[in-house]
Amino acid sequence: MSSPYPRRTDRLLLRIMRTGDAAAFAAYRDDPEIARHQSWELPYPVERAREALADQDGRDDLLAGAWTQIAVEHDGVLVGDVCTHLDERGGVAEIGFTLAAPYHGRGYATEAATALVEDLVERVGVVRVLGELDPVNVASQRVLENVGLVHEATTRRSFWCRGEWTDTMSYAATAEEWRAWRSRPAGPPAEVRLVPLTADNHRSYGALRTHHSQERFVAPMAQSYADALFPEVVDGAPVVPRLYGVEADGQPAAFVMIAERTAAHPEAFLWRLLVDRRHQRRGIGDRALELLTNVLRSEGCTTLLTSWQEGPGGPRPFYLARGFTDTGAVADGETVGRLSLTERP
Repeated sequence: MSSPYPRRTDRLLLRIMRTGDAAAFAAYRDDPEIARHQSWELPYPVERAREALADQDGRDDLLAGAWTQIAVEHDGVLVGDVCTHLDERGGVAEIGFTLAAPYHGRGYATEAATALVEDLVERVGVVRVLGELDPVNVASQRVLENVGLVHEATTRRSFWCRGEWTDTMSYAATAEEWRAWRSRPAGPPAEVRLVPLTADNHRSYGALRTHHSQERFVAPMAQSYADALFPEVVDGAPVVPRLYGVEADGQPAAFVMIAERTAAHPEAFLWRLLVDRRHQRRGIGDRALELLTNVLRSEGCTTLLTSWQEGPGGPRPFYLARGFTDTGAVADGETVGRLSLTERP
């Protein structure tokens, strides 16, 4: 089996790290902000980096039963690394990634980790890829999700790190699951429709799922169905839910739920907007919101309320970019926004 390394992606070069990389490797590992979600001790001197990389000087490929650090270069500059540990049979691989702070937020970790997983699945032939991380490391959760791994478990006090037992979050995918992720629909769908939920289709839409990191902001489908079945009482009257599936080119892709405009609640309220993980970044959320607001306008609604949880990665930018304004009100800890349906955003 010939080695594919050095391996090029659209923007990056991946190659097996050598002891000659020790100074740069140690420099970003010694950054407290980089290390706070990692397991190595600080300080991280160059001598330790040389020891970690010493067994790689004589090989040019991944090795079963060992970790392999793979340099990530951009325009000839070492910006970080991805790594993998193959079990002794070469069937299960754990992956990791670390980028120097100046190179965060550019998609390099996702690009490099995707190339590594593709190599592991298609060339090496692993049957399962996994990643473990600190549960508060949301940025790394997003990388694993973008690569195609799915949250499997969060185990309490299961990892010994810097003198204490800490929680561990596990993501994984089988080779078949990863291939299905890679072949998911891409690009804007030709047709998007709002579909009333019925006894015939509610199970298909109930299977929709966001990324785990997004569940801080969007409730899972089971919770939405429960909220619709047992609607809350607001201002002395129960809200009245209306549920839609969102079909993209014939496939269930998203879910919308509103609280109806009633005598007790004079403004319609966008209660849930969930786009399935496999259909995100296709413009489906935009299309669903446009279809919904057209329906509400035809019914005489002049405004639409919603609310969102604040935080990094939250939906505030999405709603503000589509014409919602922050009302300054807070309901159940969430910011309340309003969209005028008489003015096009």
